[in-house]
Amino acid sequence: MALKFRYFIFHINISKPMENTWNRCVPTGLEEYAGDKQFATTLARGLELLHCFTPERPILGNSEMAHMLNLPKATISRLTYTLTCLGYLTGTEYYGKYQLGPATLSLGYPLLAQFTIRRSARPLMMQLAKKLGCNVSMGIRDRLSMVYIEVMRATSGVVYSHDVGSTHPLLGTSIGRAYLLGCTPSARESLINQVKIKEPDQWERYGKKVLDNFQEFPQYGCCTAIGEVVPDVQAVAVPLGRIHGIDVAAMSCTFQGRSLDIRWLREEVAPQLQAIAREIT
Repeated sequence: MALKFRYFIFHINISKPMENTWNRCVPTGLEEYAGDKQFATTLARGLELLHCFTPERPILGNSEMAHMLNLPKATISRLTYTLTCLGYLTGTEYYGKYQLGPATLSLGYPLLAQFTIRRSARPLMMQLAKKLGCNVSMGIRDRLSMVYIEVMRATSGVVYSHDVGSTHPLLGTSIGRAYLLGCTPSARESLINQVKIKEPDQWERYGKKVLDNFQEFPQYGCCTAIGEVVPDVQAVAVPLGRIHGIDVAAMSCTFQGRSLDIRWLREEVAPQLQAIAREIT
């Protein structure tokens, strides 16, 4: 009995390896790294998941984080399980909801300890805060935001979110604008271009004020923000330049609940802030 065989020929293009589309699935905002073989996608996913938590969003579930990061829910479930095992997340009284764990705090402390300038600046910052009745803050950049590494406040009655570790828009704050002026021209241009591409709304909202600050800086030696992020908040800031070779930093005085007055900020507050900056750098 004759046997008939059917031969199936599979055409494989060996000149171009198959792409692992799963590894190319990066969180929202990191699309530029998709396909980068040196980029640890799983690590990026875990770190971006931790970034989902904010003072306004202290408790989140897997579905919410999947939507925020544009990642499959199954991926988020594995990440939250792993981060919980390691102490970076902890469960809550709400089933399937998480909040940041103690390991997240301990991870940040070694970085703060590197900024030894905080110790020398703290008494001067507190003295100025009490004298003017304001918050005096020192900040550095976290991607396209400013993060505070030291905050001294005169009173506890300020509602505006202002504490060590809190973040605010790079372009929308006086401290962010002062930071940019502490950068080299090429670094400043690069950051502004990143904002235009990645956060066009931030540029649309604050871009003109930023350019006005840059133009006025040679005359006043400071940057200002008047009711731009929060209507009754005004601030003035000065650049500190590089602090102990670690990063560019800036310092600001922030006021809430008093009449907005840019002239007063420039002529009365800024010189006192500049004096502290000269003393600690």
